[in-house]
Amino acid sequence: MRRRVLRGALVSCALAALYVLVLYAAPIDRPETRMRAPGTVVLAADGTVLQRDTSKGIRIPVTLDHISPAVIAATIAGEDQRFNDHPGVDPLAMLRAITHPGSHSGASTLTQQLARRLYLGENAGPLPLRKLREAFVAMHLDAKLSKDEILAAYLNDVPYGRGTYGIEAAARVYFGVPASDLDLARAAFLAGLPRLPSLGSEVGLGQAKVRQRYVLDRLADDGKVSREAADAAFATPLDILPEVAPALAPHFVAYVRAELARERPDLAERNDLIIETTLDAGLQYESERIATNRLGELAALADASAAVVVLEPGSGRVLAMAGNATANGPGGDINMAVAPRQPGSALKPFLYALALEQGMTAASPVLDVPATFQTGDEVYTPINYDRRFHGPVSLRVALASSLNVPAVRLLDQLGIQPFLGISQRFGLGTLRDAEAYGHSIVLGGGEVRLLDLAGAYGALAANGQRADSYAIQRVRDGSGKVLYEHVAPPPATAVSADIAWLIGDILRDNEARAPGFGFGTALEAAIPASVKTGTTTEFRDNWTVGYTANRVVGVWVGHEDNRPMAGVSGVTGAGPIWRDIIETATAGGPVIVPAPPADLVQTNVCTPTGLLPGPACPSPDSEWFIRGTEPREIERYYIRGPGGVLLVDPPPEARAWAIDAGLRVAFREDEAGEASVIIHQPASGTTVYLAPETGTNNLILRATSSTSPIVAFFIDGVLAGESSSGVPFIWAMEPGKHVLEAVVSTASGEAGRARSSFEVKER
Repeated sequence: MRRRVLRGALVSCALAALYVLVLYAAPIDRPETRMRAPGTVVLAADGTVLQRDTSKGIRIPVTLDHISPAVIAATIAGEDQRFNDHPGVDPLAMLRAITHPGSHSGASTLTQQLARRLYLGENAGPLPLRKLREAFVAMHLDAKLSKDEILAAYLNDVPYGRGTYGIEAAARVYFGVPASDLDLARAAFLAGLPRLPSLGSEVGLGQAKVRQRYVLDRLADDGKVSREAADAAFATPLDILPEVAPALAPHFVAYVRAELARERPDLAERNDLIIETTLDAGLQYESERIATNRLGELAALADASAAVVVLEPGSGRVLAMAGNATANGPGGDINMAVAPRQPGSALKPFLYALALEQGMTAASPVLDVPATFQTGDEVYTPINYDRRFHGPVSLRVALASSLNVPAVRLLDQLGIQPFLGISQRFGLGTLRDAEAYGHSIVLGGGEVRLLDLAGAYGALAANGQRADSYAIQRVRDGSGKVLYEHVAPPPATAVSADIAWLIGDILRDNEARAPGFGFGTALEAAIPASVKTGTTTEFRDNWTVGYTANRVVGVWVGHEDNRPMAGVSGVTGAGPIWRDIIETATAGGPVIVPAPPADLVQTNVCTPTGLLPGPACPSPDSEWFIRGTEPREIERYYIRGPGGVLLVDPPPEARAWAIDAGLRVAFREDEAGEASVIIHQPASGTTVYLAPETGTNNLILRATSSTSPIVAFFIDGVLAGESSSGVPFIWAMEPGKHVLEAVVSTASGEAGRARSSFEVKER
C-alpha cells in the first residue's frame, strides 16, 4: 500500500515537472508574428489617419510606453483585475462567472483572450476542449512572456470596432489623438468597447456608455481613481469623430503612394502596410483653409485653383501639400503641386545667383533700358511688368523689384546654357531644352513643378545645400516590423553659402523691392522672410515662393486648363495665401534672421554704380560683398556742373532713358576714343506694320551718343534728318525693308556710325 502511494506521488511529481517543462521550455510563436494583417493605413507625422482601407481594418502597433497609463489601468480594471497576480488563468474569475452569469466580467483573462484570438482560431473544437486549450496556451504565454509583453500584445491586437485593431488605431479613428494622449474619460470608453459587438448606432453608443460607467466604477472600487474623478470622466463629452470623415490631403496621399512605388516597388502593391509620412496635419488643414478663403475674396479667382507646398529646408520634408484648393473647398483631381507650369519671374533668383558666381556683386549696375535680343530667327523685346524703364539700377534692386529687362540682359551676357545648368543644380530638372526656350526662359518660358521650385528655394534657405523633397518617413507591416525608412542622402551643393545668403538678403529687402512693387504688399510678412513672385502671360499662372530659416512655402494660383485670369498677379493672387501660410507655419517658433557668413563684409557704395562714392554722390549706401569683391574704384556717374548742379553721366545705352526721365545729363566732348553712337529705336530685326486706320504712320527713330550732341539719321543712304542725342526723330514710314544709319562726329572730325535693319509691312 505504502509502495503504491509512493509510486503515485512520484508519477504526479513527474507529470507536474513535465507540465512545467512544457510550459517553460516548449517553443511558442511570439504574439506579434500571429497578429492579423489589416489593410494599409497612411498616417501624418503626428499619427493622424490620412487614409485607411476600411474593408480590411486598421492596426497601428505601438509600444507600451506610447500608451496612456489611463488606458492600461482602465483595460485591467474592465477586463482582468487580477492580471498581475494570476499565471494566465484566474480560478476566481471562473468561479465568479459561474456564480454570477449576468455580470459584466467574463471568466477569460486578458491572456486567455489573446490566446483565443491569436493561437486557437475559429474552429478549436467543442467548448470544453476549446476552453482547456485556451487555458493551456494562456499559461504557456504567461510562462514565456512578461506581463508587459502580454499587455502590449493585447492592446495592439484587440478589436475596438470601426475596423480598428489595437488601441492606437482606435484612439486615432474615434478621437483623432494618439493613444498616449487619451484621458480617463476616453480611455474608459475605449476599454469597454471590446465586449461590445459593434458601435455605430444610438443603441451601440448607449451600450458603450454603460461599459464606460462599469470600467470607471471598477477603477474607483479598486482605488485607482477617486469616485469624484470617475463621475467627472463619465460626464465629460467624448466628441467622437464621424465614422466616415472627409479625406485629409488626398493629393498628398496619392503622391505618397507614387513615392512608395518609386522607392520600393516591391511594397507598392501590399495592403498590410503602415505608411508614416512627413505631413503636419494641422498645417495641412490650415493651408487648405487659407487657400480656400483667400480664393473666395477675389472675384477674379472665383473659379481658379490654388496649390500649396510647405517644406522643411535642409531635410526636404514635405510638411503640407494642398494639390487643388478652390473657393468652394477641394477642387479637381489634378495635383497642381506636381503639374509642370510656367513659373514667370520666379526663376530670377537662380539667374542672379549665377551672376554672383561669375563675379558680379549685389551692388553691380545693370541696365533697365529698352533692348532687343536675337535668338535664331526670333527677335525678343522684353518689357517690365509696370511698362516702365528704370535706367541703371543695382543688381539688388533689379532682383528684388523683379525687373524683366535687366534679367534678360543678364541672361544674354551669361548664356542660356549656364543658366539651365544652375537651375538643374537647384533641382529644376524639367528645364533642359535651351534652344526651345530662348531668352524668355528667365521670365518663365519653361515649365517647372511647384514642389521642385519650393525645393530650389529651400536650398537658398539651407545655405546653398539642396535636399531632395520626400513624403515617406517610414513603412511598417502590421506587426510593427520596419520595412522601409527614409535615409537622407548627402545634400547637394547648389551654390555657396555666401551667395545663398546674399540672394536671401535681397529677397528680404522691402526697400529694394519698392521700385517694382511699392510698400505694404502681401510680400511683407509679419516675420522676416525672403520671397519672390512670378506671373506669366495673360496671368495664366501666378506664383509666390518664399522662405525663412526653417520653412519654405510655395503657392501657385491659376486654372487647370491654362485659361487666363483677369489681372491677377503673383502679388495679388498667390501673395496673400503665401503670407498667411508662412506666418502660420512659423507661429510659435523663434524669429530667425540668418546671420551673414564670415566671408561677407559691408562697404559703402554709390548706387547705382556699385563703386566707391565720389565727391558728388548724393546717397551713399551700405552693401554686402563677398570678401575680395569689394569695389576699389571711385564712381564718376554723378558730376557737379556749373553752379553746383547735380548731373549724371550714364552709359551710352542709358542716355536716352536719362533724358526722357528728365535727368540732367552731362555731356563731355573731351572724352577719349572714337566717336560713338547707339541706335535704340528701331532695334535691328524689328518688323513694323502700317496702320492707315489710325491716321498716322510715323516711326520713332532714336539714337544716343556720348561724344556728340547731334545725331544724323540716314534711311537707305538718304539723309532723313537730325536730332539731339537721345531726342526722338519722326520718320514717315514707307513699306519695304530698310537700313537705318545713325551718324555722329566730334569737333576733331572723328565719325561714328551705327546701323539697324528693319521692315515696314502693310497689314
